[in-house]
Amino acid sequence: MRNIRHLLVIPALTAAMIITACGGSHHIQTGCPLCVNSKHFVYVANDGGNQSTVSALASDATTGVLTAIAGSPYNTGSGSLAMAKNPVSTHIYVANDFSGDISAFSMNATTGTLTPLATSPITVEAGADAIAIDPLGQFLYVVSGNSSNLWGFSIDSGGGLTQLQGTPISISNSGATSSSVLIDPSGKYLYVAAGSSSSTSSSIFGFSRNTSTGALAILPGFPVTLNGQSNHGAFDPSGKFLLYTGNNVFGTAGGLDVFSVNSSTGSLTLASGSPAQVRDDPAGVIVDASGKYVYVPNAADSTISAFTLDATGALAPVSGSPFPSGGNGSINGPLGIATDNSGKFIYVANASNDVSVFSINTGTGVLTPVGGSPFPDGGNGPSAIIFVP
Repeated sequence: MRNIRHLLVIPALTAAMIITACGGSHHIQTGCPLCVNSKHFVYVANDGGNQSTVSALASDATTGVLTAIAGSPYNTGSGSLAMAKNPVSTHIYVANDFSGDISAFSMNATTGTLTPLATSPITVEAGADAIAIDPLGQFLYVVSGNSSNLWGFSIDSGGGLTQLQGTPISISNSGATSSSVLIDPSGKYLYVAAGSSSSTSSSIFGFSRNTSTGALAILPGFPVTLNGQSNHGAFDPSGKFLLYTGNNVFGTAGGLDVFSVNSSTGSLTLASGSPAQVRDDPAGVIVDASGKYVYVPNAADSTISAFTLDATGALAPVSGSPFPSGGNGSINGPLGIATDNSGKFIYVANASNDVSVFSINTGTGVLTPVGGSPFPDGGNGPSAIIFVP
């Protein structure tokens, strides 16, 4: 069973309806190159084979059907496990676990094609497996699953990265390894989940962010205990809730924790009824654009657990959940998930080197495969997926 540690960043960065940045589920800002562009794209980080890559696919805004973009896939470093889109520019960054660096690309907002930046790759350290960008697109953060170090970079107008003073920060001195990094939709707080293969639980480490300098300060009251061996997290669109999946919470089955976020202090409180049970080896979590529905892809049994999320943070299974994840072949477990900016579709990267697309019933949360799904990824070993804009 594969324990996926990398992060799908889009839920955290695209979730806010009120932030002034764009490029996410609800971000609206005049003058942003993607906010006035009706083009929809899906990008998949592939960590398998002799050469890691990023696949680029165009998504039909009406049907959800995916079409490969000319020139795709694009070469990255070795072991591409996570990626993020700058919410206010056309730059995409990929964290490479084995080569210990970040691949940086400029995206053509009309065609979706990618061009490596002249400064790419940017050296970090081996184990880089989670990445996040603040909502204003000024700072990028990466954590290493080998050392639990948290790195920070400022982002210049051309997409170049400059390491922040005081980083990397050691998250824990107890031998823990980091598995995710998330920034809340307001940009005020950053959270890292870390655990150990020898432990049945994990912890959340919280930081306040200086939104002008990108500097981090440890929040009081942390770390906070998570159920199971954490591997993924996401915010709901309002930033009111932080959700984390974990392995082996209910025997071999995974669990899903929901925390309410104090917007004044950044403190977390576990919601009543958490954890909710999902299936084996959850490989991601996403909250749809409406904030009503939560989806968790389960790698080990090729399903998607679906829940409604109420105003208190309580989860209730959607009728028919879990849904088949839809990959081809005998090894087809889902390894990443993303949603569009209108709440119409979710996209699931499968181990069978393809992407399943589902329409969301806005009244019930039920998932229905779109015609032609799954669609070829064009790469090998999908590990993370994002939707743009």
